[in-house]
Amino acid sequence: MLPYIIANSNPAGHGLLPGLTTGDLGAWANGVKLDLQRCKIICVARPGQQVVAGDRLADRIGIGVLAKVFTPELVDRVVEQAGVREQRTRTLPARVVVYYLLAMVLFFQSGYGEVWNKLVAGLDWARRFRARLDLGMQPSPAAITYARQRLGWRVMERLLEETAGPLAGQDQQSAFVAGMRLVAIDGMCLDLPDNQENGAEFGYPGNDGGRGPFPQIRVVGLGECGTRAVLGAVTSPLATGEQPLARQLLGKLQPGDLLLADRNFLSHGLLAEVLAAGGHVLWRAKSDVDLPVLEVLPDGTWLSRIADPAVSRRMRRKGASGEDIPGIIVRVIEYSVTSEDGSETSETFTLVTDLLDPALLSPRQAAGAYASRWQLETCFGELETSLRGGSAVVLRSKSPPMIRQEIYAMLCCYQAIRTLISHAAGDAGIDPARISFTRARDGIRSRISDSGCFSP
Repeated sequence: MLPYIIANSNPAGHGLLPGLTTGDLGAWANGVKLDLQRCKIICVARPGQQVVAGDRLADRIGIGVLAKVFTPELVDRVVEQAGVREQRTRTLPARVVVYYLLAMVLFFQSGYGEVWNKLVAGLDWARRFRARLDLGMQPSPAAITYARQRLGWRVMERLLEETAGPLAGQDQQSAFVAGMRLVAIDGMCLDLPDNQENGAEFGYPGNDGGRGPFPQIRVVGLGECGTRAVLGAVTSPLATGEQPLARQLLGKLQPGDLLLADRNFLSHGLLAEVLAAGGHVLWRAKSDVDLPVLEVLPDGTWLSRIADPAVSRRMRRKGASGEDIPGIIVRVIEYSVTSEDGSETSETFTLVTDLLDPALLSPRQAAGAYASRWQLETCFGELETSLRGGSAVVLRSKSPPMIRQEIYAMLCCYQAIRTLISHAAGDAGIDPARISFTRARDGIRSRISDSGCFSP
């Protein structure tokens, strides 16, 4: 709220000049130098007094260069769609809470109050706002928590849906193979605060040694290789496996995409659904997957099939051999990697693909493409290390809804940084992989409160 509202007492003056303190009267404002003798204080704003729309502190908060991705118009539209727009003027309206959540991700190690100070730090040298801060405009941690609860987690989920998507152009070779866009799917588990509510909602990991120390939430993401952009992500309790979550992301695939996945994703059902969605697959198979040789191809690969487990069990009980059991026809590519000096050789990689013609995808192309899958693992690593502070760091949110909200805020922030990196790389004519994610994050942190990015 405004500490002072100054009126020009000159009848030929320019009317109200809001936001100036008595110490500013000799300063330039809107190109007009004010003189103390020609101005008078006509009112003093008090706590609770309503300030005209567009001149509240909340209306001027931005998130620096991230505002290029999360424009006020986009945030307001998502808030409106989620049905959580405030019905009365608040110190922490929904838009500001969204921006605060993104700043909270950028400054993960900072407390609520410190994050707020960083968010509005640019206002310190914009002197007309200094008195507002002195009047106690910093919200309490309890007020921020309540504002986050009021916003809910669906807003951040919708915001990710609005901003997620491929970033590579057709001329970016690292994002394509044989004309197909390379996308990868993978999952990770995040440690959560250990309390009864989180344990009941998400579950604990465990093994023969007993229960793990923290509840965990499962996150499965779909990403574009080359740019490491997020195409989509979903969360679930730990008991839900990666394949059911992967099914929720198939709508993010574009026709002709080549989907890369590790051994945990190969199944008859998921394979059939990816193919029905118009995508192609290049998936690694576990060593115990039944892949009978149906036909050996000239390049040394062979045709096989992925059988429906129920059909396979039924037919095997009747004495059928592996070759007689029907399934989805795939091509099998096996290879190993030898070190440059020949002293080390990797394990054997067994890949399956629906691209049956070797002319569409050679073994060398397949091996090179599958190696790109690590880029999604790098994406998750950047989320854990660069944004969250390391895999050993527990999320700060305490309740299940706020945990989901924080995770989607992390993904939104990550995607925004990747978007800015991609645009900068495009302008410079270089591969986005050459731009450090950590340096980009640090640059964005340093400009989190740029006044030039404040909404008017």
